[in-house]
Amino acid sequence: MDKNLIVGFTGGIGWATAKALREKGQKVKLFIRDEAKAAKYLDGFEEYELFQGDASNSADIKKALHDCDRLFYCVNVPYTEWAAKAIPLFRVSADASIEQRKKFIFPGNVYVYGKPQFNPVTEGHPHHPLTRKGRIREEMEQYLGRAFRSGRLDYTTVRMPDFYGPFVINGFTEQLFISALRGKKLVWYGSPTIEQEYIFIEDAGKAMAVAGLSDKTAGMSFNIPGYSSITAKEMLKLISRLGGKNSGISISNSLFLTKIAGIFNRMAGEFAEMMYLKQEKLLLSGELYRNIFGDLPAVDYEAGVTKTLKWAKQFYKI
Repeated sequence: MDKNLIVGFTGGIGWATAKALREKGQKVKLFIRDEAKAAKYLDGFEEYELFQGDASNSADIKKALHDCDRLFYCVNVPYTEWAAKAIPLFRVSADASIEQRKKFIFPGNVYVYGKPQFNPVTEGHPHHPLTRKGRIREEMEQYLGRAFRSGRLDYTTVRMPDFYGPFVINGFTEQLFISALRGKKLVWYGSPTIEQEYIFIEDAGKAMAVAGLSDKTAGMSFNIPGYSSITAKEMLKLISRLGGKNSGISISNSLFLTKIAGIFNRMAGEFAEMMYLKQEKLLLSGELYRNIFGDLPAVDYEAGVTKTLKWAKQFYKI
């Protein structure tokens, strides 16, 4: 039976990918740094292997990977640390995969596209990143592409829109669900009426597992859409209703005000750079995935929000 190393287990996409792999009967080795933190993510997991180490330490990653067949790279670096940490951390795991000839599965995002030239966005859409974060992600993807073309690496990119769901903790998304459970105002930045999409984190994990395990996906990228298009206003109303506290909604579509907020809050300042994604329609096409694997994993928003609220209530003891 194959064994899969999850680097970045203590994050939404790492947890969801590990869950999906176990549901497929795969062995998983979970690379963790903090055992106490990892314990919060392990409820319900069976037959897993833990490896405690530092993801920035090449020796640790190589040791963890040596008896595995694939490396699922699920590290989540806070926005405020991207410039300093994102690429060095990525290179440690990518280089270990290259050296040991192990498949590398990478969760892509839409930052590399810049403003969409057409919708739905296919895998052939040009890459024109507008932001520093987009350029960082593009550098990562180019690194993988060069290694693949030189015959040194088998990799697959699974590109998705914004996540929501259990263990999606980024200082912003989870606050919507916490606020809905406590009856506090739901705060949002961006257009209230532009069509957008969000992917339930367990769907994202299933897509990672399916594409990553396949022997048909070497050097390929897959765009995985959310359940359907939805406006921010519709999503916030749904969260408020299912939260049961009739929370109010506050939406600001002003980039200027977001930049002002960034003077006092570093995370808000980092978010301002990406705000164009909340003001422009960008919907992904899942046609390539469907053609190869069949139906996309797709939990509807009502069910996804309900599951997320249930998780938040337990995790944050609300």
